[in-house]
Amino acid sequence: MKRYLLPGFIAMVIAMPAMTQNNPAVQAEFPGKSPRLAAAIQGYFTYPGRFGVSVDGKLMFRANANKEVYNEFVITGKATHTPSINGGNFFSAFDGKKYNNISSLPALAGYRINFGLPRHLSTNIDAIGGGFIELNAGASYTHHIDDYYYETSVNNETPVAYKTKRTWAPSFSGVAGYSVSKHLDIIVSYTGAWPAHSKGKVLLSLAGAGIQYNF
Repeated sequence: MKRYLLPGFIAMVIAMPAMTQNNPAVQAEFPGKSPRLAAAIQGYFTYPGRFGVSVDGKLMFRANANKEVYNEFVITGKATHTPSINGGNFFSAFDGKKYNNISSLPALAGYRINFGLPRHLSTNIDAIGGGFIELNAGASYTHHIDDYYYETSVNNETPVAYKTKRTWAPSFSGVAGYSVSKHLDIIVSYTGAWPAHSKGKVLLSLAGAGIQYNF
């Protein structure tokens, strides 16, 4: 009996790599590639009680791993736009005229923390994850005319200094989401910016929800 144990053990050791390769729960890693590209679109609510749309482009690189799940470094280019309510059309932005649109172009860098294997990669119901949070910081080129400032200028028949309403501002963005499939994430986010000179401006404050497509 003993003479069969050693050959059997050796055969089992040789077979283990093949067994592991055929087991998707062991083989799966998330994300599956680096770098990867993503695009997101969101609708958002902003002060003072107005709505807009934002579009993001993202480049993500693998960072440190927690078991089979990797966190990621993220570079984001973002465009946000709240249409004017005093004239113009939906696409009036950075116009330098009389329209009170709220528009910004943030450039951000940050870190995404992925929690567990998403459902489409996991065969173990107890191991299902797919949630993530993302924290970003950077700078934003912002065009934002405060409604009160604009109305006061019109009522007093004083000129509005439109060019002073365009400025660079430090900004940050926080994102929370869930990976529902290989390519699709559902996300909610907050983006804020603080212009260096506050006269005639308010803080840029956007709370959004939408989807992200991962290529």
